[in-house]
Amino acid sequence: VAYPVEGIELRQGGIKSPIMVLTTGTDSFEGMINYGLEPGIPNLCTLKELCKVLEKRDVKDFPIHIKLDTGMHRLGFMTEEISDLMDFLSKCDRVRIKSIYSHLAASDDPCNDDFTLSQVELFRRNADKLSDCLGYRPMYHILNSAGIERFPQYQFDMVRLGIGIYGVSALPDVHLSPAASFKCK
Repeated sequence: VAYPVEGIELRQGGIKSPIMVLTTGTDSFEGMINYGLEPGIPNLCTLKELCKVLEKRDVKDFPIHIKLDTGMHRLGFMTEEISDLMDFLSKCDRVRIKSIYSHLAASDDPCNDDFTLSQVELFRRNADKLSDCLGYRPMYHILNSAGIERFPQYQFDMVRLGIGIYGVSALPDVHLSPAASFKCK
C-alpha cells in the first residue's frame, strides 16, 4: 500500500497477509507496529526513528523493506549511504530486512533502456553488498508495471504491479484487462 492508513484499513477488514507500506512517516510507526504493517525505509533518519520506537516497545526482528535510490531520485539510500546503513544495521537487532527494492524511472520508454539497465545493475550491486553484510539474502524487487512487461528477466523475487492493474500497458498494441477500477461520485 502507499500509506499506513490503507494498511490499517486492510487489517481491520480481516487481511492477514503481509502488508508493505511504501510511504511511511516517522509519526506513523506506533500504528504500523500495532497492526503488523511492514514499512519501506528510504533513509537512515527514518530507520533510526523506527528503531527508537521498537526499542521503547521492546520489539525485535520487526520486518522492514529497504529502498535503494538507483537513479529516480525520489527516495532511497544512495550508493554512498550504504556503508552507513550497514554500520547501523550491524548494531541494531530491532529490525529484520524482509526485502530490498528500488523503482525504475523510465522503464516504459525504449529510448531510456540503457538508463533502465544501469539502474538494474546498480540495484543488484548495492543489494548484494547489503545482503553480504547482513549474512542473509532478503527478497529483491525493482520492476514496476512497465518493467514487468519490458524486462521480465529482472523479476528477481517479486514485482510490483501498479498502473498495469488498471489495464494500462507499456507495450504498443497490448490490451490488458483491468483487474480493478477507480470510480468516484
